[in-house]
Amino acid sequence: MKVLLVLISIFAFIADAGAQMVAADSITQERVLIGPVSRSAFQDSTWYHANYNLYNPSGELIRKIDSTGAGDSVAVVFGSWCSDSYMWVPMFLRITDSTGLAKHISFIAVPRSRGWRDQLTPGLAIEKVPTFIFYRGGRELGRIEEEPKGDLGDNVVKILRGEK
Repeated sequence: MKVLLVLISIFAFIADAGAQMVAADSITQERVLIGPVSRSAFQDSTWYHANYNLYNPSGELIRKIDSTGAGDSVAVVFGSWCSDSYMWVPMFLRITDSTGLAKHISFIAVPRSRGWRDQLTPGLAIEKVPTFIFYRGGRELGRIEEEPKGDLGDNVVKILRGEK
């Protein structure tokens, strides 16, 4: 019965937001994105605009990513309720927007609930958000979990070079 109540509370407020799934957060009751989403679902948010311009990628960084990232893709698993996602997702997109990688990024929004997170991202072993998972030829190259160790751009380059 308790599981049924949790399910009902999570999906009670699901609405169609231009094909984006939205649910009520089980803790705060705020509306949060869930499931596969497009960038347009969050790029008009206050947190996105506040943090997008915090990182100014150099031309050298862009060249490094483009020289190592051909044919790669990235899955971004984030929480539209998460302060770390507010910071790192816009900064990551600021970096990749000037690269060929920009056209190969997908987004999965997850709720706070670990159970629902696992159901929305089967097999990805998401422990923290945001998680940026880099792929080459369908195989995982590496990931950045929650926040980068050092400079975000350097982390991206190291993963694409297979150094991380």
